[in-house]
Amino acid sequence: MGTEELRELKKDIEDGGCLLLDVRERHEFESGHIPLAILMPISEMERRWQELDPSMKIVLYCRSGKRSARVADLLAQKGFKDISILEGGLNRWSDDHGPMERK
Repeated sequence: MGTEELRELKKDIEDGGCLLLDVRERHEFESGHIPLAILMPISEMERRWQELDPSMKIVLYCRSGKRSARVADLLAQKGFKDISILEGGLNRWSDDHGPMERK
Protein backbone atom coordinates (compact mmCIF):
# COMPACT_ATOMS: atom_id res chain seq x y z
CA MET A 1 0.00 0.00 0.00
CA GLY A 2 1.32 3.39 -0.96
CA THR A 3 0.68 6.80 0.60
CA GLU A 4 -2.55 7.44 -1.33
CA GLU A 5 -3.81 3.98 -0.45
CA LEU A 6 -3.08 4.68 3.21
CA ARG A 7 -5.25 7.81 3.03
CA GLU A 8 -8.04 5.76 1.46
CA LEU A 9 -7.58 3.11 4.13
CA LYS A 10 -8.07 5.64 6.90
CA LYS A 11 -11.33 6.74 5.27
CA ASP A 12 -12.51 3.15 4.69
CA ILE A 13 -11.89 2.28 8.33
CA GLU A 14 -13.75 5.35 9.54
CA ASP A 15 -16.66 4.58 7.20
CA GLY A 16 -16.76 0.90 8.21
CA GLY A 17 -15.81 -0.23 4.71
CA CYS A 18 -13.00 -2.47 5.86
CA LEU A 19 -11.70 -4.32 8.85
CA LEU A 20 -8.25 -3.39 10.13
CA LEU A 21 -6.74 -6.41 11.84
CA ASP A 22 -3.71 -6.17 14.12
CA VAL A 23 -2.06 -9.61 14.18
CA ARG A 24 0.56 -8.78 16.80
CA GLU A 25 0.35 -10.15 20.33
CA ARG A 26 -1.78 -8.47 23.03
CA HIS A 27 1.13 -6.80 24.84
CA GLU A 28 2.25 -5.22 21.56
CA PHE A 29 -1.28 -4.02 20.80
CA GLU A 30 -1.63 -2.49 24.25
CA SER A 31 1.62 -0.56 23.85
CA GLY A 32 0.26 1.15 20.73
CA HIS A 33 -2.02 0.40 17.79
CA ILE A 34 -3.82 2.08 14.91
CA PRO A 35 -7.19 3.53 15.95
CA LEU A 36 -10.17 1.27 15.16
CA ALA A 37 -7.90 -1.77 14.74
CA ILE A 38 -9.15 -5.10 16.02
CA LEU A 39 -6.70 -7.38 17.76
CA MET A 40 -6.51 -10.96 16.52
CA PRO A 41 -3.02 -12.24 17.34
CA ILE A 42 -1.31 -14.56 14.90
CA SER A 43 -1.00 -17.07 17.75
CA GLU A 44 -4.83 -17.28 17.89
CA MET A 45 -5.58 -17.01 14.18
CA GLU A 46 -5.91 -20.72 13.43
CA ARG A 47 -8.78 -21.06 15.92
CA ARG A 48 -10.36 -17.59 15.49
CA TRP A 49 -10.36 -16.95 11.72
CA GLN A 50 -14.03 -18.00 11.53
CA GLU A 51 -14.96 -14.86 13.49
CA LEU A 52 -14.09 -12.84 10.38
CA ASP A 53 -16.51 -12.04 7.55
CA PRO A 54 -15.01 -13.42 4.32
CA SER A 55 -16.98 -10.89 2.25
CA MET A 56 -15.38 -7.91 4.02
CA LYS A 57 -12.24 -6.12 2.92
CA ILE A 58 -9.54 -7.01 5.47
CA VAL A 59 -6.31 -5.10 5.96
CA LEU A 60 -3.69 -6.83 8.09
CA TYR A 61 -0.79 -5.31 9.94
CA CYS A 62 1.92 -6.24 12.40
CA ARG A 63 5.14 -4.46 13.29
CA SER A 64 6.94 -4.93 9.99
CA GLY A 65 4.79 -7.12 7.72
CA LYS A 66 6.14 -10.65 8.22
CA ARG A 67 3.37 -11.93 10.48
CA SER A 68 0.77 -10.20 8.32
CA ALA A 69 2.02 -12.11 5.29
CA ARG A 70 1.63 -15.42 7.13
CA VAL A 71 -1.92 -14.52 8.20
CA ALA A 72 -2.78 -13.39 4.64
CA ASP A 73 -1.70 -16.81 3.36
CA LEU A 74 -3.83 -18.56 5.97
CA LEU A 75 -6.92 -16.46 5.19
CA ALA A 76 -6.46 -16.97 1.45
CA GLN A 77 -6.37 -20.74 2.05
CA LYS A 78 -9.65 -20.37 3.96
CA GLY A 79 -11.31 -18.64 1.00
CA PHE A 80 -10.93 -14.95 1.85
CA LYS A 81 -10.54 -12.85 -1.30
CA ASP A 82 -10.11 -9.18 -0.35
CA ILE A 83 -7.00 -9.22 1.85
CA SER A 84 -4.33 -6.52 1.95
CA ILE A 85 -1.22 -6.02 4.02
CA LEU A 86 -0.24 -2.64 5.39
CA GLU A 87 3.15 -2.26 3.75
CA GLY A 88 5.84 -1.56 6.32
CA GLY A 89 3.44 -2.42 9.13
CA LEU A 90 3.01 -0.31 12.21
CA ASN A 91 6.53 1.05 11.78
CA ARG A 92 5.52 2.83 8.59
CA TRP A 93 2.13 3.93 9.90
CA SER A 94 3.65 5.61 12.94
CA ASP A 95 6.42 7.20 10.87
CA ASP A 96 4.10 8.54 8.19
CA HIS A 97 0.59 8.82 9.46
CA GLY A 98 0.10 8.69 13.23
CA PRO A 99 -2.32 8.55 15.14
CA MET A 100 -1.80 5.79 17.68
CA GLU A 101 -3.93 4.58 20.56
CA ARG A 102 -2.68 2.89 23.69
CA LYS A 103 -4.55 0.51 25.99
